[in-house]
Amino acid sequence: MTIESFKPENYMEDVLNKQYAFLKMAVSLPKSEPKWATANNVIFKEKTLWLRHFPNPHVNSRRPVLILPPQAGHHGNIADYSPDQSLVRVFHQYGYDVYVTDWLSVAPEYKNLGIEDYINMTNSAVDVIRKRTDIFKIHLVGECQGGWQAAVYTALYPEKISALVVAASPIDVEAAPSEIVDNARLPMRLFEALVESNHGLMNGKYIITGFKNMEPHEHYWHKYFRLWKMVATDDEDNIRRYQRFEEWYEQPQMLPGRFYLEVIDKIFKKNGMINPGTLKINGTSVDLKNISCPLILVGGEKDHITPPEQVFAMRNHVSTPSEQIVETLSKGGHIGTLMGNESLRTNWTMINEMLKEI
Repeated sequence: MTIESFKPENYMEDVLNKQYAFLKMAVSLPKSEPKWATANNVIFKEKTLWLRHFPNPHVNSRRPVLILPPQAGHHGNIADYSPDQSLVRVFHQYGYDVYVTDWLSVAPEYKNLGIEDYINMTNSAVDVIRKRTDIFKIHLVGECQGGWQAAVYTALYPEKISALVVAASPIDVEAAPSEIVDNARLPMRLFEALVESNHGLMNGKYIITGFKNMEPHEHYWHKYFRLWKMVATDDEDNIRRYQRFEEWYEQPQMLPGRFYLEVIDKIFKKNGMINPGTLKINGTSVDLKNISCPLILVGGEKDHITPPEQVFAMRNHVSTPSEQIVETLSKGGHIGTLMGNESLRTNWTMINEMLKEI
């Protein structure tokens, strides 16, 4: 715009339009069904589980890997978030036949499902994959909450897992301080009241609010400042990225109340992952000493939700030989470790290089 063409009324109209666009994006986002970036098929259903198969476009592979995404109030498509941020596609590039557990937002009929039920559903999924591929042992990858579930599963069924990857997961919650562990020490009655307020379900919006309150400056100020800069400069690419992330982050899922309360009590309050006897599945005590397969532990340098020490401490509680345990530290935070571009390009690529040798 030149001085000669400048018209105050046009300038003010442009500013007002941008202010309106900013407020509209800041206050409300369009709701849509969660999307997967890569073509896939649902090959098995059980209660709250859909097992998704992602056919490999690069090769006709039978080398299976099962990814367990988190169950912490968000949708599991974090494992296949976008074409350029997809753990599924990293594994595809290395020739894997990829499967992902898609844990559904639950209806009231499933409010009493507990940790045992989710491990049993995981076992059903593993057996479907083993039968489908005719491969006795598969690779198992657990992200965040899916990480401790993967560890529990491998401790119970070591004969079915060839290698285990645990990423950004609370294994020993006393290995390093974190706000989420401090919050879990609040009276159990508080968590029970949250479940009761939703008729036996745990609304993921409460969990997400808890995450936000750990970094209030980021979630209640900085992100809106960045959004305004995007709108003011007509940065359409970053606006689309912002909208895509917010649509995923702000659409919570419902969890079974029993499952949520067991996680608070057994995983966080009692540090049950490293205390055999705390967790029992089908009458069998969960003991990480039963894990002897190759183990890859992934932590995030800036992870304030699960400090890397809580993940890396797992090496002290398994039977895997030290030379078969690998620790890798991403430069990102919690979500960045799981789906950030740099983490996928460096840490997860390295993980695939190691797994292909197993």
